[in-house]
This record gives sequence, C-alpha cells and structure tokens, in this order.
Amino acid sequence: MGNPSSYELVKKRVAQLRKRDPRVFERLDHAPGAEMQADFGELCRVRHQGQLVRTWAYVAVWPHSRFRYGEVVLDQSVPTFLAAVQNGMFEAESVPERITVDNLAAAVLREHFHERGYQREFTALCAHFDTLPNAVRPRTPTDKGAVENGVGVLKRALRGRTFDSLEDLRLAVKTIFDELNARPSALDHRRPIDLIIAERQKPLPERFTVASWSEHRVRTDCHIQVRANFYSVPHTLVGKRVVVRIDTNSVTAYDDFALVAKHERLVGRGRTLTDRAHYPEHKRKGSHQIHRERVEQIRSVGAGTAAFFAGLCRSRESVHSDSYRALLRLMETTRPEDLDRACARAAHFENYSLEALRRILSARLFERPLDTIPSDTPSAPCRAEAAERLAEYRRLFGGW
Repeated sequence: MGNPSSYELVKKRVAQLRKRDPRVFERLDHAPGAEMQADFGELCRVRHQGQLVRTWAYVAVWPHSRFRYGEVVLDQSVPTFLAAVQNGMFEAESVPERITVDNLAAAVLREHFHERGYQREFTALCAHFDTLPNAVRPRTPTDKGAVENGVGVLKRALRGRTFDSLEDLRLAVKTIFDELNARPSALDHRRPIDLIIAERQKPLPERFTVASWSEHRVRTDCHIQVRANFYSVPHTLVGKRVVVRIDTNSVTAYDDFALVAKHERLVGRGRTLTDRAHYPEHKRKGSHQIHRERVEQIRSVGAGTAAFFAGLCRSRESVHSDSYRALLRLMETTRPEDLDRACARAAHFENYSLEALRRILSARLFERPLDTIPSDTPSAPCRAEAAERLAEYRRLFGGW
C-alpha cells in the first residue's frame, strides 16, 4: 500500500515497548546429606573392542559439599544407570536422603495421564539404600543446577582432546574429578573432599545387585541372541529356552537355576562370542584348523608325499579339497613307506594326478628304479668319422 515500514520494524518496536518482568530464581540451600543430583552427558566417540562407540559421562554431585563423581559408560540402560548410582555413593561413602534426577528413561517412566512413575529397579535400589527418588520437572535444568554445572565443567575440560581407547577416556575423566574435589572453592576456600565428611550420615549397606533378566531360545548354532548380539551355550540346550542375566559387564545363562554359560558383554550390534567347548566333540574344531591338521598329517609321511602334495596344490585341473581327501584315504589303506615312494615317483615325472598315483601303487611301480633323464643330448657323429668307418668297411669287404 506504499507504506515504507515492514513487519520486522514493527516487531522490534513492539519488543521495545513491551514490559516484561525479569526471570527470578530462588537461591537454593542444601543441608548436609540431603540431596545427590545425577545426570548423563554425551562425550566423544572412542575405539573399543575394535570399533568406534559412543560414550556418555554419568555425573553425580552432592550440592552441599560440591563433591563430584563421574564415570564413562557406553549406554544409558537401567543396569548401567543403577550401577553408576551406587558406584558414586560408595566412592563418596555418603547415602543422601534423596536422589534427584530429571526425566531419565532409566529412572522415570514416560508420562501417562499427566503422571510419571519410577522404574521398578530404581525404586528397589532406593529402598535398598533407604533413600528417596526425586524426579524434578522435565526440561527444567535449574531444578538440578549443581549437576548441570558439573556436566558442563567436564565437557569443557575434555574439549579438543582425543583418546585412543575407552580406558584412556575413563582415566582422563577420573583425573579431572579428582582434581576438582581436591581444589579449594573460590567462595569459602574449602575443598569438597573435606566437606563430604559432613554428608556421611548413613552407614553404607551391601551393594545392590544390578541386572536385567530375560528368556531366550537357543538356536541350532548353539547361540542365543541377546540385545542384537550372539553368545554361545552348550549344544545340549538347542531348542530350549534359557534364562539370561545381563549386567554391565557380563551375560550369564541359566537352565533350571543351573549356570550353563557366562560371557563378557559385547558392545555394538551383530557381534558373536563363541566358546568352542559348547559345541559337540566333532564340531569343536574350525574348518581352517581341520584343514591345517590334515595338511600337516600328509606332509609328515615323507619328503616324497610332501613334494607330490605341493604339486597337487599347484594344479588347476581338480578341486584341491577333493584331492587331499582322496590322498588321506590312500594314507589309511597304504603303508607310509610305499606311499612316500609312490608319491616321489609321481613327483619325479611331474604327474600330479591321483589316478596316476593309484596305478603306481597297484602295479608297485615304485619298486623300480627311477629313470634318469640325461641332462644334455649327445651330439650327432661328425661326417669325418662316418667317412672313416665306410673306408674301413671297403678295406675289409671290398667296394661296389
């Protein structure tokens, strides 16, 4: 309509004219042993068990003493979270009155009819340590500002650093938190490692068993599939369902309350961990190991057999696996001395054929001496010698 103004100019002018109340927050005061705040923060990728994996840092902070605990984990599952929670309490030797978390899926179930419930295992851990779960408002980081600040401090300390392995990253995180706990505060010049003593108001009970249980059917290849990875169990359980216990570091299988297999927990997806003792006796050796043993058995007969087998492997006329199996069958029915001499004769004439070897054995040609092939061909007689012999003939018998 010819108006030189724009929507952006109007929005800017309205923003200047609008009056807003400043955001005000309450300054929180925490009594000794009253609260522990916990949260996760994603870190860098590192190489572990031959592949790049994502890592997270579990961070716990006691707000009164500002004591921090942290460890590097590979997932945010319920067993991992519960193990990290009690590791932090045992490290600080302090059980708080409440454990404050946000909307962590490992601690709080999704909202249903505007109500949230706690995970059953998290509730059991809190009952074991005689503490209360405390889930604050979701998407409100100010409700647990101490641990949010702790996660930020850790990320800034690790910014720009690279690590060759998971162990190096875990060592770096532990070193950072040890230094922070031993450093005097800029406010009251007291160290968190000294103030945490005032928060140790409850005795520490025994550790809470952290694990998840499930049932899995044993496949025909003697493996069970647990969280996208495969673990072997004894072959006698093929087709049955076994109970599997999964914790942070191991996977254990039970059959009627009897321990049948235990493996280190794999990281990633689609990986396999096999104990060859779980296979039947005739399946415990791999195909490559069986082939290597057969080759060594053939070569142990003698030098002639080894030379014949080497030529057999260089041949392109037949399948090698069929050839050395046929040679193994000949070894079972033939004396080693005779077979070695027959193979030496066949190798001498460069006839690397099982059929030729069978003919040599059936006709016992290996008992004959080897034909020597002269190294140089004899030269033809010269014309002078031939003429001399003809003259001698004429002298004796007369000429034509």
